[in-house]
Amino acid sequence: MGPVFTGPAARCQYKSLPLRDLPPLGMVRQARLALEDSRERRSGVPAPGRASAFSAGDWVRVKDADAVRATLDGRDRHRGLWFTASQWSYCGRTYQVEHVVRRMVDDHYRMRRLSATTSLRGATCLGADRSEGCGLACALLFRDEWLEPSTEAAADPLTPVRFVTVRSLDEIRATLDADGRLHGVPFQPGMALFAGTSHGATPVRHRSLARWQRPVGGDWYVLDSLRCGGEPLPLTGCDRQCALLWHSSWLHLDPA
Repeated sequence: MGPVFTGPAARCQYKSLPLRDLPPLGMVRQARLALEDSRERRSGVPAPGRASAFSAGDWVRVKDADAVRATLDGRDRHRGLWFTASQWSYCGRTYQVEHVVRRMVDDHYRMRRLSATTSLRGATCLGADRSEGCGLACALLFRDEWLEPSTEAAADPLTPVRFVTVRSLDEIRATLDADGRLHGVPFQPGMALFAGTSHGATPVRHRSLARWQRPVGGDWYVLDSLRCGGEPLPLTGCDRQCALLWHSSWLHLDPA
């Protein structure tokens, strides 16, 4: 196995998204990061939540929309967790449990405790037809109450937009600064394991972001099934399962 990146580069990509944080509104993200870092130093992190009734690898069916809606409050939440707009497209479909989520960094960079919650392989904020969401292919979270066991296998996933091969570690290292970053985004330690491998790729399109927060640094991609395993936060643990970000200079792009 080749070398991996450690030290300052071993940080969470989600906390270092390649966004243009222009003042005044663009500074909110940096302020939230500082606030939550301070809060964590003072109060520590919450203990992991209760495990799901389902395990990684189980086949489950997302309940029909009416059954899911019956579990939600007036804000489309169940025990505080939002059933998102793109999540409705998965109702009635069958997926494999990818991960049991018990603790994760939330959208405001605070470490949260979750119980009886999973992520499903292929169920992301892009929606079932990959036309929705923020463009980061965030893993959607499903309460146990929204799922039921299934003995069926899922349908084949959608065809990737294009295929890529991850460049060698030497080529990738040549693009990084002394802190192991490119345009502020760390090349996480676990990503080194995929050097030389080929994957389906989808370009990142931040459809839901305001203009003052558009991505910087050229073209970024997410690669099918390659997600963060929480390695950058070893002392706290994070089950968010963010899609890893790959800059075009880290990839050989096959013809579209």
